[in-house]
Amino acid sequence: MVETMYRDVLAAHSEYPFEQLFVTTDIAETHVLRFGDASKPPLVMIHGSLSNSAAWLGSISYFINDFCIYCVDIPGEPGLSEPVRCSLASDEPLMWLCSLLDRLGIDDVCLVTMSMGSWYGLNLLIHRPDRVRALSMITAGGIVPAKTSFIFKAILYMMLGNLGQKMLNRAVYHKAEVPPEVLEFQRITSMHFNPVIEALPIFSDDKLRAVTVPIQYFGGDHDALLNSVKTGDRLNKLIPHADIHILKDTGHVIIDQFPLVKRFLLSRGRAIVMGTGLLTSF
Repeated sequence: MVETMYRDVLAAHSEYPFEQLFVTTDIAETHVLRFGDASKPPLVMIHGSLSNSAAWLGSISYFINDFCIYCVDIPGEPGLSEPVRCSLASDEPLMWLCSLLDRLGIDDVCLVTMSMGSWYGLNLLIHRPDRVRALSMITAGGIVPAKTSFIFKAILYMMLGNLGQKMLNRAVYHKAEVPPEVLEFQRITSMHFNPVIEALPIFSDDKLRAVTVPIQYFGGDHDALLNSVKTGDRLNKLIPHADIHILKDTGHVIIDQFPLVKRFLLSRGRAIVMGTGLLTSF
């Protein structure tokens, strides 16, 4: 049911043409949606937990004129990638993303990420900074621990049927206006898909201090899953050059900041080619 809903969403999308790729990586076959001119700089977009690349369809218009866009389904999530999950406390997430970029022929990349996808992106940046031009994170795990209280609330909500689902939606989306089809997908996914229960590893102070790549963060002050204020404070302390935005009266889902994301990527998404003295930009 979940897969059918996703395929139907992709089949109905007509605003921008895309190519569906199934890429063999070192961890799992990975489904990718590619938009735009392949000669333009690459932008990889990674969704959050309990989601897939359909989460980005409404934002393609912001980036299509400047980038070749690759929307990636995380393996083991409710997309079309192979149902194989990386062990987060291992080298597997890095192996997966590096091998995916290799197979796509991408040397270095701009990243736009969401929630758990931000953990994957930041993990790549920390361990392979040579492969990341700039990273924009729309909420981010791995900076501070997740709120354990939300897990217990979510379990309770799921026991309350449709009423509980509405309460869960209110907790996650807060005041964000979300299309009905998104809410329906979340309902079906909550009923028929087992989420990742492994905690996202927290990046150490030393690893965060070493970040020199341009980085951006958006968090909502009413995020039910992550303490975005503490996340922003820790990033500001350890990565002083980070571009941090804590949004008032905003929950976990942030869907209205893409103009700022685009501006950040175009103004700061530059990569020095080490050893040659050349500066490449776009």
